[in-house]
Amino acid sequence: MRLINSLALLTIGYLALTRVNKVHAARFAARPSAKPEEVQTWEGEGGGLPGGGPGPGVKVAPAAVPDPDLAHGGA
Repeated sequence: MRLINSLALLTIGYLALTRVNKVHAARFAARPSAKPEEVQTWEGEGGGLPGGGPGPGVKVAPAAVPDPDLAHGGA
């Protein structure tokens, strides 16, 4: 009985170590080798200007101006 318990314990230990090794290898392989570069936005490519507002060449629709006569019923 002692031999069976020892073999069962060794088998469970071996299986646990192989599982830990597989997980460690998968995490190590998934890690990038270098840091990714920061995303750069340039003024002409849709990024905003340093002072704010859209870049050159960006067309902005004019805001609608409400008519005060229509707001009160127009009578």
